[in-house]
Amino acid sequence: MRGVWVLGGGGHAKVAIATLQSDGKTVAGVYDDDASKQGAVLLSARIDGVTPDLSWWQAEPRSALIAIGNNATRQRVAELPADWVTATHETAHVHDTVRVGSGSLICAGVVIQPDANIGRHVIANTACSIDHDCTVGDFCHIAPGVTLAGEVTVGARAFVGAAATIIQGVHIGTDAIIGAGAVVTKDVPSGDKVAGVPARKISNG
Repeated sequence: MRGVWVLGGGGHAKVAIATLQSDGKTVAGVYDDDASKQGAVLLSARIDGVTPDLSWWQAEPRSALIAIGNNATRQRVAELPADWVTATHETAHVHDTVRVGSGSLICAGVVIQPDANIGRHVIANTACSIDHDCTVGDFCHIAPGVTLAGEVTVGARAFVGAAATIIQGVHIGTDAIIGAGAVVTKDVPSGDKVAGVPARKISNG
């Protein structure tokens, strides 16, 4: 492997780079479309320019990881024909029966228990806990300190905010947003935004 290109140069990119390095992967460089970030160094990796066009990706196989927290943006970038790598921090505990999709990031201190299914381009952020038989859909972001009890289902592109708790068997719909610190005791429909203890609907996004 020549190295992994990191797409996105914000704060989350630092976490992604640290996770890649912990996983024994070399970072080839960083791309970000924000001109003000060009030339900045994130850990040991330099932001080398904007994301290359389609022809660059098609010219030869390129390994990459998307380091962008916004789920919809991550899904759009994932349309590029890259070889999407998965990175797991050395301090994470991921049971052998867990299935993890391409392009996903498993950060420091994460625990994923038996028979969980993690989709493509998921962010399992620092010290979150995903218990047995959970299903986390493509392009979800499970924020730091989240607890998913057993048999929870999280739909595609849902965001679960920092330190939220989802009790056993609850279904979180696609594109739903769970506020930080919420305790979710019942299903959340697709597109809804909930917060509080217990969590209640606050808007339709």
